[in-house]
Amino acid sequence: MKLIPSNHAASFGQTHATASSLADALLLAKLGHDLRTLYTDFVDEPVPEALNRLVARLDALDDAGRDGA
Repeated sequence: MKLIPSNHAASFGQTHATASSLADALLLAKLGHDLRTLYTDFVDEPVPEALNRLVARLDALDDAGRDGA
């Protein structure tokens, strides 16, 4: 749990980066990189044909709905 200092409201809106916010940004960047690395194989797989057919049907319904509106 992240503790918020009692003077947090007084510093709200200031634009300078604190050591904590920089550390959080670096942690999030590393987490994002690690997740992209973890899921690369999954994302690179082709979309299953059944899912392609479903998306095509949904697109056709959407197009028909726009034409009738």
